[in-house]
Amino acid sequence: MNYLSTIINFAPKIILGFLGFVFLLGFSRYLSRRQSGFKSLIVVAAAIRIFYAVFQTAAQYYAWSQDALAKLLLNSPRYFWFYAYGRFWLNAFIAIGVAFAFYLFLKFLKKRQDRFFEEGETELGFLAALFVGWPNFVIFVPLVFVSVVLFSILRGIVLKEAYTTLGWPFLLAVILTLIWGSRLIQIFHLGVLRI
Repeated sequence: MNYLSTIINFAPKIILGFLGFVFLLGFSRYLSRRQSGFKSLIVVAAAIRIFYAVFQTAAQYYAWSQDALAKLLLNSPRYFWFYAYGRFWLNAFIAIGVAFAFYLFLKFLKKRQDRFFEEGETELGFLAALFVGWPNFVIFVPLVFVSVVLFSILRGIVLKEAYTTLGWPFLLAVILTLIWGSRLIQIFHLGVLRI
């Protein structure tokens, strides 16, 4: 049981590591202007989110099956699946759903103001949103806008360029979300969004 507890405790960090690796692969593709493979990376990132829900469900089932009192709850499979859905699967579905909605929003913006976008940025945004997950997404989106403003000011002063694209602001927003996301969720009382 201690072995399982250790795996369960380290699983979020391992999953975050895999998602981070996928995002960095996407970012390297973006920098090298290679557009092939973005869809595969998005599918892999979504699959990692689903796999984590499967892992958590299996670990929970195993943990309950080892406890005499909790084992009684397994006699009602409906209760267990309802618990697993609310505790593990809903988070994965919301994370994938908001990432897809963000992607559609970026596609809409690109259609209206194409000059603000470079190739691959909508897909990179999708990957970034999948990486940060839910509820960090609600912190990530405002940080993207703040990052765009910061990069816009820097580019205007240093490079004398009028337009700022989203690639580097996505990276900065992801980093800031990973560093301060949990703290900002507490500060703004957004803990209710946690599933």
